[in-house]
Amino acid sequence: MAGGFSPQLLEEIRARVDIVDLVGQFVNLKRAGENWKGLCPFHAEKTPSFMVHPKKGIFHCFGCGVGGDAFGFLMRQDRLQFPEAVRVLAERAGVALPTERRTEGDGQREALFKTMAQASEFYQDALWNRPEGEGARRYLDSRGIAPEMARRFVLGYAPEGWDHLLGFMKGRGVTEEQLVQVGLVLPRQTGSGFYDRFRGRLLFPIKDGQGRVVAFGGRAMGTEDPKYLNSPETPLYVKGQTLYAFDLAKPQIREKNRALVVEGYVDCLMAHQHGFTETVAALGTAFTASQLGLLRRYCDEVITFFDADAAGKKATQRVEELLEPGTQGLAWAVNRTGTFGDGSALRLKVALLPSGHDPDSFLRKEGAQAFTQRIGEARSLLAYAVETAIGEENTTAPRGKATAFARVALILAKVTDSQEATELARDAALKLGVDPTQLWIEAQRLQGALRKPAPATAPAPAGVNLPSAERDLVSLLVQNPDVRAALLPVLVEEDLAHPALRAILAALKTVTAESPEALMPHLPGDTERGLLAALLVEERAWPDTTPLIAEYLKRFEMRRRARQIRQVSQAIAQAQASGDPALPQLQAQLSDLQRQAEELRELAARPN
Repeated sequence: MAGGFSPQLLEEIRARVDIVDLVGQFVNLKRAGENWKGLCPFHAEKTPSFMVHPKKGIFHCFGCGVGGDAFGFLMRQDRLQFPEAVRVLAERAGVALPTERRTEGDGQREALFKTMAQASEFYQDALWNRPEGEGARRYLDSRGIAPEMARRFVLGYAPEGWDHLLGFMKGRGVTEEQLVQVGLVLPRQTGSGFYDRFRGRLLFPIKDGQGRVVAFGGRAMGTEDPKYLNSPETPLYVKGQTLYAFDLAKPQIREKNRALVVEGYVDCLMAHQHGFTETVAALGTAFTASQLGLLRRYCDEVITFFDADAAGKKATQRVEELLEPGTQGLAWAVNRTGTFGDGSALRLKVALLPSGHDPDSFLRKEGAQAFTQRIGEARSLLAYAVETAIGEENTTAPRGKATAFARVALILAKVTDSQEATELARDAALKLGVDPTQLWIEAQRLQGALRKPAPATAPAPAGVNLPSAERDLVSLLVQNPDVRAALLPVLVEEDLAHPALRAILAALKTVTAESPEALMPHLPGDTERGLLAALLVEERAWPDTTPLIAEYLKRFEMRRRARQIRQVSQAIAQAQASGDPALPQLQAQLSDLQRQAEELRELAARPN
C-alpha cells in the first residue's frame, strides 16, 4: 500500500504528525493515562473503546477492531485513497513530496477539490474586487454581516450571466466534465454546451471537516425564486452528512462540549459574529441522524432553536428525524444490577425564540446576552415533544387520552438515554393519569415492532479467531527487537497459517523500518492494519526471551526439516514413476533428513 512513496518519507511524515491532534479534529478525546480515549467514529457505541496512542502514533478500537496510523485514520475518516492521505498529511507536517510521484487516476478526487477551490477564489474575487459585486456587498451590509466575518467564511458572489465561471475555469484548464461532476455547470436545454449553475447570487461555500470546499449555497438577494439554490450531491458532497461551518466550529464545540445548531447560513454567520463560534447549520430544515452522529464525536450536548409559535410541531418533527429504531432491545431498560446500560447519551435541547424570530434576527435585535439567556433556558427536546403530544390531545376524553398515550409511547420507544427516558415516562404518566409501568410496557412493545433487523454479519474485532500460538509469536515479534533479530532470518510465511498474520510477517521481513508502527502503510488492508494495531497496544509483559527464542528456533528448524522431507518424498515418488536415475541419491538424502529430524526431536524433548 506504500503507493510508491519511500519508507523513509512516510516515516518522516508519520513522525511529524501529532496523531492526537489529528484524531481530535474528529473525535472528542479525553486523556486516559498516557493515551487518549473517545467514542469510535467508525461504529456506533455508547461506552468509549477507541484509543489513541501518541507514543506509538497509532489508534485502535477495542469494539470494532479497526486500527492503524495517521494515514489509515485519514483514509477511513475522509474516504481518501492512500496517495491523497499522504499528500494531506505531508502538507500538514510541512514535508515536501517528490514532484514526479504521480500515477494516472490517483488524483481524480484531488482534482475535483482543486476545481472547487478555484471556483471559490473566482467567486470571492467577484464579491470583493469587481464592480458587479457592489450589490452583494451592500446586501451584506444591510444584513449586518461584518466584512471580516464574510471573509472568514470565504463568501463569494456569482455574477449575472451565463458563462462567467465556465470561461474562467476553462482558462485554468478545468474540463467541462469536471465542472459537471462538482455541480458548477449545467447542460443547456437547447443546443450543445453548458452554463453556470449560480448566477447573480451571494454564495456560501460549504466545506468538509478538512476545510476543503465541497459545495455552495447560493442566496438570491431580491425576490428571485428559489430563495436558496444549493449544489447537488456530488462525489465530494453528501448533504445529510455535512454541516455548514463545521470546520470552523469544531475547536469550540470540543472546548465548550456543546454544539448550537441553526437552520440558515446567515443564522450561522450571525451567531459566530456575536461570539457563539460553536454554531453550525444543518444545510436545510431536516437535521439528520448522520449529522447528529458527527456532532456526538465532539460534544455531549446539542441545542437547536425554534420559533415559539412553531416549536411544538418542529420539536415533534425533529424527534422523528433523529430518533430511529435501533437493532437492540429497549436501550434504556434497567439492567439486573439496577444501573442503567448507557452512560454517554447525547443530550438534545431546544431553545425557544420569540414569535417571528430566527437566530439572525434575534441576535441583531436583542444581542448576545439575550441569546445566552435563551440558551441557558433550553429544555429537553424530547420533553418538549412529549409535552406537545399530550397537549394536542383532549386527555379528558377516553379517545384523546388513548391517542396521547400511544403518541408518547412511540416517542419513548425510540429514546436511547436511560436517565431521560425514565424521567419522561414518569412525568408523562403523571400528566396522563396512568401507571408509568403501562407506558414502559407499551414502549417496549412498540420498540420490538419498530426494531430494525441486525446486520447478518457484524464486523469482528481484529484478533478474533486467530490461532493463539501464531498470534503470540507475531505479538512477540512486533514488541521485541531482540526476538525480531533472532527469528526473522529463519521464519518463512509457511510457518503461519493465518493470512493477516502472514502479511504482518512479510512486512517485518521485507520493509526496513525503525519500528513496527512504521509498517502500517505497507500492509495490504484494513484487517491487517487493525490486527497490527491490536498487537501493538497489548503491551504484554514477556518473560526472559532467551529461552523463548531458543524454543522457537528448535521448533522452526523441525518444521523446516519436515518440509524438506515432504519435498524429497514427492521427488522420490516422481523419480520412481519416471525411472529417474537420480532415485538412489534422493533416497539417501531422505534417510539423512529423517535422521536429522529424529535428532532434533530428541534434543527438543530434553529438559532445558
